[in-house]
Amino acid sequence: MKKCILATTLLLLIGGTCLAQTAEPSLADVAKARHSTKKSRVITNDDIATASPHNESEAGSAKAAPTAPDSTAATGSAAKSLEKKESAQSSSGTSKDAPAVAELKKKLDGYKEEQESWKRSAKRYEDLLANENDNFRRQMYQDALEGDKRNVALFQEKIDQTQTALTKAQK
Repeated sequence: MKKCILATTLLLLIGGTCLAQTAEPSLADVAKARHSTKKSRVITNDDIATASPHNESEAGSAKAAPTAPDSTAATGSAAKSLEKKESAQSSSGTSKDAPAVAELKKKLDGYKEEQESWKRSAKRYEDLLANENDNFRRQMYQDALEGDKRNVALFQEKIDQTQTALTKAQK
């Protein structure tokens, strides 16, 4: 009698386990269903808002520009026309210089701001390096510091080139 009850209980447990495993779809079925419902979308440069840290006012006005929803072509063309309007306003509003001179001045200011940003970052890593005892972190801070110093030198070259071009354009 006890063997019969034990065998029945064991049979019910095994049957319940098998039934529970077949009730849910397999992981492969879930992945196929998920993959088939997703639509891939290609993102181009026109889809991405280009705003650098030193142009926050332009980024704010670009966000306020009306764009057509779900239309990447309209978004890209609206952003381009907004940039053209802003560059025209800044060149005509700042002085009577040629548009090339105004553009060079704008580039020069941007390069100087970028260089200052890299200098601040280098200073931060110098401070972290001075207070760090862990060799691994010291090496990481040293590598980052060297990269920041290279970027400062790179932007100095760009500033010098732009300054030379600006001087030529003003003459």
